[in-house]
Amino acid sequence: MKFHGMCNLAASTHVIASLCLTVGSPFASPATRPASQLAAKKKLLVLTHNAFYKHTSLEPAERAVAELAVQGGFDVVSLEGYKQPSDRIDLSVVSASYLSQFDAVLMMTNGELPMTDEQKAALVDFVRNGKGFVGVHQTMVTFYTYPPFGEMLGAYFANGPIFDPTNKQKRTAVLKVENRRHPATRMLGASWTLHDEIYQFARKKWDPAMPKENVGPTGHPVPMAFSRDRVNVLLSVDSEKTDFTGLAGWERGGDYPQAWYQQFGKGRSIYTSLGHRDDLWSQDQLFRAHILGAIRWALGLENEGRNGLD
Repeated sequence: MKFHGMCNLAASTHVIASLCLTVGSPFASPATRPASQLAAKKKLLVLTHNAFYKHTSLEPAERAVAELAVQGGFDVVSLEGYKQPSDRIDLSVVSASYLSQFDAVLMMTNGELPMTDEQKAALVDFVRNGKGFVGVHQTMVTFYTYPPFGEMLGAYFANGPIFDPTNKQKRTAVLKVENRRHPATRMLGASWTLHDEIYQFARKKWDPAMPKENVGPTGHPVPMAFSRDRVNVLLSVDSEKTDFTGLAGWERGGDYPQAWYQQFGKGRSIYTSLGHRDDLWSQDQLFRAHILGAIRWALGLENEGRNGLD
């Protein structure tokens, strides 16, 4: 595993690398932060294991989160899943005991990861019992066979329409910012224009009477439907301003949420569909601020409100 955003790490056989970066920050620096705050630094676990389709943005994402950790005043531990072949993923370390050292987990995963039901339950209970969860991009193609994970995430993808798949067309989407009080969207205006691979989410669960519908790309049935009633939407495609010319399945006036958050039991869960492009992580300052705000909210370092503290 890899520790980011920490200096003077104690020696450990589990630590294979450390990274200390200097990034301009709007938050208090370690030099000016009270000792009590230094001792209570929040800790994020990052999982980038892709069992279905390995995204090229995984390494840039890990690097960006490491940089944002210094900027945002939290520590990061990575299991470096992006380095593992899809057919040789090792998540054996994950357990309730292991997770107890963290305050939130960020997942940029997909597929039926090799975890036991006990491990999956430990992950979901970790959040349900008061910790944080950040799901990014392809994570909605994870654990179709374990519905509590989908409930925590908020949705699953069913082989439905994709806007600019793999970003080949570089089509521009206009996103409507539905909530400008949340830390993940506070830096945005009323809209956000960018090109990325954008999804639609299953609005119906799999029905055995229609076996070919509402099936995920991994071939697994969708066990639950997305509903605005379950989550608080932050971003959605502005279907009045986005050009859908030549795209099947996208309609003017349609409702296509792309980022949302929810209280999950006693914990916090947030998801964003964005993040397919490598350069969003390395160069796009609005996107990086979006991710940073999501992480800090999940960690409990910021709350919803105009100044992040109310």
